[in-house]
Amino acid sequence: MAKRKPISKSTRFEVFKRDGFKCQYCGRSAPDVILEIDHIVPVSKGGGNEILNLVTSCVDCNRGKRDKPLSDTSVIDRQKKQLEEMNAMREQTEMLIAWKQELMNLENSQVDAIESRIVDLTGHGLSNDGRILMKQYIRRFGFSEAYEATVIAFETYVDFNYAFQKIGGICYNRKKQREVQDNAKQNT
Repeated sequence: MAKRKPISKSTRFEVFKRDGFKCQYCGRSAPDVILEIDHIVPVSKGGGNEILNLVTSCVDCNRGKRDKPLSDTSVIDRQKKQLEEMNAMREQTEMLIAWKQELMNLENSQVDAIESRIVDLTGHGLSNDGRILMKQYIRRFGFSEAYEATVIAFETYVDFNYAFQKIGGICYNRKKQREVQDNAKQNT
């Protein structure tokens, strides 16, 4: 007879989570019933503690089943489907993280380009807070507008801090001016 090995708490939790904290035989769920982990292929018949061989079962169903193997594959099929779904979610999460990283890299390179132009105009770079604020301008008004407003501000005003403070207002005013011009064109 095969020796039963204990199932770790983390494996139990993963099985419960995968199965929605529901008995896979009768459908009852916690906290209405006490849940256990059942071996699809019983330990006495060579089954192990692999996650694909484990299923959530209520006490009544697990004790009633004993060491009889399941006659149908519905639980295994459901588990495979859930594993496929979890795999798809993991892949999508990884793609989302990669996309966010690409956006951050793009945003940083856009700020780098604006900062390089500021250095050309003034000989000074941006502080960390200045970079954060420039990212906000880029998100709100777009890279092109933030770049143009930066050039206007630093070509117009001598004081670095004063010029930097004017960038957001210049972006805003240019946007409003374009909206007025667009409305005038539509009304003619």
